[in-house]
Amino acid sequence: MVESHMETAQTMIDATFQLQHRSRADIDSFRRDINETRRAIAASRDLLKRFRQRQMDEAFREVERHPVSAFDADILRKVFQDLAFEMKTPQSEWRDLAKSLVYEFTGCERIEAGLVDWIITE
Repeated sequence: MVESHMETAQTMIDATFQLQHRSRADIDSFRRDINETRRAIAASRDLLKRFRQRQMDEAFREVERHPVSAFDADILRKVFQDLAFEMKTPQSEWRDLAKSLVYEFTGCERIEAGLVDWIITE
C-alpha cells in the first residue's frame, strides 16, 4: 500500500514538472509571438510614415515645380475662350476643358480650383 502511494506521489510530481515545463515553454513561445507582433506593427507604422511623407513631398514638389504666372493665366484664359467658341463647347463642359488646358500647359495634375474658376468666367 505504501508503495502504491509512493508511485502515485511520484507520478503526480512528474506530471507537475511536465506541466511547469510545458507552461514555461508556452509562455516563452507566447512572448516570442508577442515580440514578433510588436516588431511587425512597428515596421508597418514606419512604412506608413515614410509613405505619407513621400506623398506629401511629391505633392509639395508638384506645386512648387509648376507655378502659373498671371501672364500665363491670361494666355490660358484667352486660349480657353477661343477654343470654347470655336468648338461651341456647352457651358457644362467648360470646367473640364479649362482643367485639361492647364494640365497640358503645366504637366501637373494638381490644379488650383480658383485658377479654373477664373479661366471659365465670361
